[in-house]
Amino acid sequence: MFAQLIWKEWRENLWKLCFGGAVSVAFTILLFRIRLFPDSAVCVVISFAQMLVVPVVYALDIFSGEMSNRTIHLLFKFPVPRWKIFFSKYLVSIGGMIAIFLTSGLLMELMSQGRETETGFLLKMNASFGVTVLLLFTWFCAFGAQSHSEAGSLVAMFGVFIGWGIIMLWSGVYEHAWAMHFVPYNFVTIYISGKSVYVNLFRLIVSTGLAAAAILGIACYRFVKVRRVL
Repeated sequence: MFAQLIWKEWRENLWKLCFGGAVSVAFTILLFRIRLFPDSAVCVVISFAQMLVVPVVYALDIFSGEMSNRTIHLLFKFPVPRWKIFFSKYLVSIGGMIAIFLTSGLLMELMSQGRETETGFLLKMNASFGVTVLLLFTWFCAFGAQSHSEAGSLVAMFGVFIGWGIIMLWSGVYEHAWAMHFVPYNFVTIYISGKSVYVNLFRLIVSTGLAAAAILGIACYRFVKVRRVL
């Protein structure tokens, strides 16, 4: 049954993968062919645009679509635990975002051919944005699991974007280094600057990973109990 849920989510979200992948590929080819800026700068522009657009596209109706169409009642009648329904949605979304970032990263490496940067550098930089997106999307799930409309999901996603930005700014201004261990954007700053004065990569992976696992558990619980507010 879980495989059937995965297949259902895959079919419903295939357009997001095709749309995101096509736009990313077209955007990458265009900017690398024009070459107005160095390859590393172009990679940052493309990856940053993906970071703002891709999770929003996936978050828009992952939960709210079932709520607004009232199909959540039918879905909950399936003889399968509700946590599996949640993870089928989450895993398909995560897989689609990974595929988009991996495709654009490999394409950037192919088109740059190591002419200005070391081989693999652009792929790693793009991957750092991808990891950030996965963490931000995970945090969104905790707030958007009970969204009843696409507008609510959109607000929740941008709330996560802005919220972590405020935390990062607050931590830097007041020098609260402990908080920086949980900021997803640090993956980006480490690869752009080459280092971080606040955290090292291993501690960042451990702290953000544990926080993401905890928030994913909260998101799953909120989705499982969603019928209480329907």
